[in-house]
Amino acid sequence: MDVKQALLAGRRGRRLLNGVVLSGSTSQAQRLMRAVSDASYEVAQQRGDGVARFTLVAEEAIAEPQESPAEEAVASIAEIAQMIRTVPLPEATPELLRSALADSVDWAMYWQLPDAEDTLLADPRIIEALERVAEHVASTGIIQGWMAASTPENQWMITWRGEGTEGQWEPGLEPAHSQLKTWNLELVENERSRKGDLREEMDTLASGHWWSDPPGGLYRSFGTFDNGAPIGMLCVEDGMGWSAATVQRLQIECRKPVFHITEPRHWADLCRRYPLEVSATMRRNWCETTGRDGLWVQPDWQAVAGDYDGVHLGIDAYLAGAGEIIEVDAGRASLIAGWNPDQTYWFTDDALRVGENLDWELGDEGLQHTWVRSEQSGKSA
Repeated sequence: MDVKQALLAGRRGRRLLNGVVLSGSTSQAQRLMRAVSDASYEVAQQRGDGVARFTLVAEEAIAEPQESPAEEAVASIAEIAQMIRTVPLPEATPELLRSALADSVDWAMYWQLPDAEDTLLADPRIIEALERVAEHVASTGIIQGWMAASTPENQWMITWRGEGTEGQWEPGLEPAHSQLKTWNLELVENERSRKGDLREEMDTLASGHWWSDPPGGLYRSFGTFDNGAPIGMLCVEDGMGWSAATVQRLQIECRKPVFHITEPRHWADLCRRYPLEVSATMRRNWCETTGRDGLWVQPDWQAVAGDYDGVHLGIDAYLAGAGEIIEVDAGRASLIAGWNPDQTYWFTDDALRVGENLDWELGDEGLQHTWVRSEQSGKSA
């Protein structure tokens, strides 16, 4: 999928672009940042999100109270779009794009409404204005380079360490076929037991299962960024704030092909070929995040494993499709939820951990998403 198209098509791609355009140091960028913040706050207030705002006040202002100026009007969508069209764009460096991608993933929440900023960025006028930012990012070739680096020879498994990792599933402890069978039986039974939810009012339903990825105990791996850091170490949906990880290269012996999802239509194809109905199971959460109340399906990973040794979600498909309604056919739709960009789930047990363990930790520079090799403090991600 064309990177520019992917960046504009989905909420995760647009959030990345917003991170880029707001990172500039010019006065125009600062005004735009304030305008986006104010408009997002207004969106949240209007729909009753229960948000609060905090404002930094200079010490002199506290010591010497002055008459408050008239409150400025919140910029309109049209005004914000015009600001995006004209604001000077910062250099799209690998460091900036890594941080913008990681921040976008941080804001993925598919068990509730899209946050106010994601909602604001979905306005067609904003999307049109973001086209120049998408062209700016795509022209660097950096994201394309990350995608090209995700090869069979460059797959890395991540093991989180420290606080919040209790109960973390260790891949390889249970055969893949057994995990997939249990996963299928549990989801089918849950769907059967919740059929009555399809007749209930939405606000009476409890929140529950919302992710559409395979079982968590399977081997999972990622390619790397340009600096060698595994993509999944920085980009974690619904993470637990982990600050230390050990990574190791994973070598997979494949007897069957890997299914590569590089755009949302590939996910839809999986759903048509290996459908598993989850209309009742996902109804509350997927309707909440998309506004769609109807029939839902997702890929039956047990059935997919009969034909493939793994499934890989490319960065492009993630940017364009994560959290978005993916039409499967005239009556059914699906959702990519709970995945991380460039993640591969392996349906085979023929996995070999090769090479040394490499330890990474969050750096102490105070910068978000900055990781350093424990034995090489100068190498950051």
